[in-house]
Amino acid sequence: MSLSIEQLEAFVYTKECGGFGPAARKLGKHRTTVSHLVNDLELDLELSLFTRSAKSVTLTEAGSSLYCYAKSVLSELNYFEQKAQGLLEAQPDKLSIAVDVSLMDEQFALGLKALNQQYPSLDIDVLSGDTISIHQWVEQGEVDIGFSLGTFEYSTQLVYSRAYQFELCCAIKAEPYQQKLEVSELELRQLRQIGFNFFNQLGLASSQTISHRLIRASNSQQIIELVKAGLGWAILPRYLCEPLFAQQQLSELWVNGMNKEHWHCDVVWKKERPQNLAMQAFTQYFCKLEDK
Repeated sequence: MSLSIEQLEAFVYTKECGGFGPAARKLGKHRTTVSHLVNDLELDLELSLFTRSAKSVTLTEAGSSLYCYAKSVLSELNYFEQKAQGLLEAQPDKLSIAVDVSLMDEQFALGLKALNQQYPSLDIDVLSGDTISIHQWVEQGEVDIGFSLGTFEYSTQLVYSRAYQFELCCAIKAEPYQQKLEVSELELRQLRQIGFNFFNQLGLASSQTISHRLIRASNSQQIIELVKAGLGWAILPRYLCEPLFAQQQLSELWVNGMNKEHWHCDVVWKKERPQNLAMQAFTQYFCKLEDK
């Protein structure tokens, strides 16, 4: 049995397009050519793949059973061609990314989608963790590139490229019919604060600590859950809190005399490891995003 890619293409496109004519137009061939390719495939297989009528073709039981396998062969061939083309053009074939759990949102997923579209044969590994872990994994060479919250404390072994910044707000568990709560800084100090533990690890706790009593957590999602449980208040990215304000799960704390503050995120890579094309594309995508 000697099957050809052309035969499988004719079979698959005839099924998907609903006939030899539409399949021929899709493949840029004559109708009779596509019909002959399917006929030859049937002869090689000694199976009837289509039931033919004057106006349409319908898959037989055998055709239905074989369609998914033929489709898979064509998909693998397409992947093979993309991989070969990537090697020919010296494109990277693998990229490992460490992402801060606090930044794993729809925007991050869209960034990976854009990267996949630019390099369709690229294998991508994503590792998530807290802010400090992201920097450690990059510095130790466990991943190629990292995307994390800004730490304001920089290693000489790493290169940092600032991405978008975002506004911060103060949030507390919502009480019925209470969306905004105005307090003084003195009153705020008497409430338990929930903050990021990496500030304490880096010796920067004083810059974000207001209250006398503290709970520390690794990322924004953990902090939000603790705030929702009523364990205290927190300084959080506004874009994460806005939906929860609208759902009345959290309330915004307005602090008299406190100015608006912003935070940013960084793309990070090891200084001794020059960026390849995929790393450059990743960096450019996130560093061109608008502030939130």
